[in-house]
Amino acid sequence: MAGSDCPGCGSWSRRIHSSYLRFPADVPSGGRQVVLCLRVRRFLCPVISCGRQ
Repeated sequence: MAGSDCPGCGSWSRRIHSSYLRFPADVPSGGRQVVLCLRVRRFLCPVISCGRQ
């Protein structure tokens, strides 16, 4: 299961806040066009006293 550490307090969270797609700039590779599509997820911090909640 995916999760992430909170950058504020370091607590582990698996609770997803939101997600969105990102399309970084196209970079040619070997003369071909490359399209990179990333799904980025934002997680909620489980610690109530954390400022990044």
